[in-house]
Amino acid sequence: MLLKLALGSLAPDGGEVAVGPSIISAYYAQEHETLNPSATVLQTVQQAGNMGESAAVALLGRFLFSYRQCNQKVGELSGGERSRLQLALVVLSRANFLLLDEPTNNLDIASAEVLEDSLSEFEGTALIISHDRYFLDQVVDRIITVEDGRLVSHAGGYSDYLAGENNY
Repeated sequence: MLLKLALGSLAPDGGEVAVGPSIISAYYAQEHETLNPSATVLQTVQQAGNMGESAAVALLGRFLFSYRQCNQKVGELSGGERSRLQLALVVLSRANFLLLDEPTNNLDIASAEVLEDSLSEFEGTALIISHDRYFLDQVVDRIITVEDGRLVSHAGGYSDYLAGENNY
């Protein structure tokens, strides 16, 4: 629900959600519903990034796609491969606000490490919904919880939050 409010696809019951005019957001959908199953992996990246084949293949290589996989239809990919493709599209978007819904679902260890590396290089804000405690400890510096209908900010990673450290 929080992601839908931030995306503007759900109206709040009260008050308003305002996104600043300089915010460029990118959404990582848990179920990959934003991907076109009939397009190839290469076509998907080329279209999203308005780029040539060699640049698209290089980007896909960063996300562990072989050249052969670049020509596969998106609908033929495994769940983990679709996850990696969607992550590549998020990186390609040049957004400054990422909305990630369970981004480590379907990822193997190598793919999760690619995601962690990409997020460590990211200079914007990421709103991450995840049950993956290890992942959260690797990539976040703030935890936001919903308590009594209010958002409460806790500095630090997930382990810090559990330990009750750095709360304010």
